[in-house]
Amino acid sequence: MKAKLIVAALVLSTMWACNKTEEEAAPPPPPPPKPKEFVAPSDGLLQPEKAARWRQADSLVRLLDEAFLDSLKANPDRIAQLTAQQEAARELASRKAGLLGWKEYRWILDEAPRNPANAAAFQAAGLSMAIPVSEKKAGKGK
Repeated sequence: MKAKLIVAALVLSTMWACNKTEEEAAPPPPPPPKPKEFVAPSDGLLQPEKAARWRQADSLVRLLDEAFLDSLKANPDRIAQLTAQQEAARELASRKAGLLGWKEYRWILDEAPRNPANAAAFQAAGLSMAIPVSEKKAGKGK
C-alpha cells in the first residue's frame, strides 16, 4: 500500500512539474504594436478629417498647457521633469484625438497653413487658415 502511495505521489509530482514547464515554455505575449509615426504628406495637402481631429487635439493641448503652466510656476525647481511630462501629455492628447502624435499636430499648426490648397480642409473643420507672421513680413519686402 505504501508503495502505491509513493508511486502515486511521484506520478502526481511529475505531472505537476510537466504542467509547470509547459507554462514556462509558452512564449510571452507579443509586444504591443509600435505606434505609427507621422510623415508629412508628399503633396502637402491636409485632409478635412485631420483638420477636425487637430481641432479636438488643440482643445486638449490648451487645457494641458494651462495645467502645466500652473505647475511650472508653482515648482520652478522641477522645470526639466515637468517639461518632459508636458511633452508626453501632448503626444498622448494628440493621439487620443486621432492624430499620429505631436509631430502631426505641429505639422498642421505650422506647415499646413502655408499651402493655400489647404484652405478648404481648414474651413470644413471650422478653422481659419492663418499665414505665419514670418511669411507676411517676407511678402512685404517683395
